[in-house]
This record gives sequence, C-alpha cells and structure tokens, in this order.
Amino acid sequence: MRIALGIDMAVLFFGLLAIRGLAVFDEWLVWTGGGVALVWLIAALGTITTPVGRWLGHLFHVALLGAFTIDVAIGLSVLVPIGFWLFAMIRGPQLDALAAEAGDQDS
Repeated sequence: MRIALGIDMAVLFFGLLAIRGLAVFDEWLVWTGGGVALVWLIAALGTITTPVGRWLGHLFHVALLGAFTIDVAIGLSVLVPIGFWLFAMIRGPQLDALAAEAGDQDS
C-alpha cells in the first residue's frame, strides 16, 4: 500500500501541473487543493499500518477518481495507483496469512 501512496505523490504532482496548465481553475485554488491533498496523503502514509490510515487511503483514492471530471488523461493516470492499492488490499492479507502459517510451521 505504501508503494501505491508513493505513486500517488507523483501523480498528484504532475496532475497539479496539468490542471494548472489547463487554466480551468484559479492558480491559488489549484495549489491550495494540492496542498490539502498532499497533507491527506502524508497522513495516510504515516498511519498506513492502522485501520484509520487504510481508510484515509481508501478515501483518498475515491477522491482521486474525481480527476476524471477535470481531464480524462489525468483520470487515466490515477487508475495506476488505484490498481496497486486494490491489489495490495486483496493480496496483502493473503500473503501475511501465508507468512504467519510458514512461521508457525518453522517453530
């Protein structure tokens, strides 16, 4: 999940530059929204091992889907970290269970 959030940081940065370049919104609104999103992302990254951190990440990715309303290319770029996030949500607990099972067998 940390990898997905790291990719989110890059997508957020380049997405902000693209949105600023489209000149659809005032520049102060773009940078303020980006700053709020960055703080949200850092909070999710710092608390990712807790249920609160996972929920912050879930909500962040749902909010990122709103990028489709601004520009389709930005929205498509957002699908990459969302795919990583979904994979980590599904496969991560399975791998943890396998590792715990293997640790029990070694003892």
